[in-house]
Amino acid sequence: MRVLQIGGGSMGTRRMRDLRVRPGIEIRLLDGREDRRARALAAFGIVGFNSLDEALAWDPEIFIVSTPPDQHSDLVRLALDTGRHVFSEADIWPSQPEAEAIAERGGVVFAPSATLLFHPVVEEVARIVRHELGAVHAFGYLLSVDAPSWHPGEGQEYYARHRATAPAREMTAFELIGLHGIVGPTRSVSGRVEKRGTLDGDAEDTYCLQLVTETGAVGQLSVLMASPQVARRGWVAGENGVVAFDLLAGSVERRLPGARTDDVRHIADWAEVLEQVYDAEISAFISAVEGTGSWPFSGRASLNVCSTLAAAELSMLTGRHETVRPGLVPAAHPTMYEIP
Repeated sequence: MRVLQIGGGSMGTRRMRDLRVRPGIEIRLLDGREDRRARALAAFGIVGFNSLDEALAWDPEIFIVSTPPDQHSDLVRLALDTGRHVFSEADIWPSQPEAEAIAERGGVVFAPSATLLFHPVVEEVARIVRHELGAVHAFGYLLSVDAPSWHPGEGQEYYARHRATAPAREMTAFELIGLHGIVGPTRSVSGRVEKRGTLDGDAEDTYCLQLVTETGAVGQLSVLMASPQVARRGWVAGENGVVAFDLLAGSVERRLPGARTDDVRHIADWAEVLEQVYDAEISAFISAVEGTGSWPFSGRASLNVCSTLAAAELSMLTGRHETVRPGLVPAAHPTMYEIP
């Protein structure tokens, strides 16, 4: 299989590293930066293309899209329109609603990224929620990131330095994927979206969402980029008790008197398994392409995540609890929505 890796930054490098050891795969890199093409050649023996025309002339069967989030949609659509399988990193803006139907008609795999669904802690929490917790009543989740530690060697060319693709905005969508796998899709949301910290730039660094799922469960998601304390933890309460988890420590706590279960288990530290998670994710995509597996996160699910982000940002402007609807997609900036 000929795989075109589009984008040779940190995620693209991970994808090349994990794919190059799989038998039967030939990889080429598309990246306009000469230094990234040279690095891919030196590290992995992967030849690079400078232009899309050159890359298409090679006739790849698969696109791996690891560009900044605002460039995903057009590349996904190009892949699907030309009958190619495509994997795309986590989105802020969704691919067109019809992308999944186009993929099905063309017999190709369309795989929006779902990294957190492959993390052992998230997998275990999702299993507990499905099989032990009973009906979900409420949930909460906190992500706190030391944003200045992100890619300190990159300059303004790094997409997270810009308001449209800022870290808090991107990571809100990223964490919503994990919550989608645990408690299901969102039906409605209200949000506070602000700049509360003292970091350079004009980007919003704090997202606080009040969510209602399609089953009626209520929950909160807070994503902070202006706190030096790193945290990634949550809880889910249901008819049989409470499950709490810490992704960084790798722990899962079950307090389920309704199921006669009470324990705390260490599943997997974040640092120990992170690269294994990325490998498992891209391997699952290749298995879906080969017909030996299935992809766990649909285009419809990705659209729900992106529409939830948009509805939360819109809610900040309207002061209303907003319905999550497929036609609502994130604006260029969090304050640029047209108020209905």
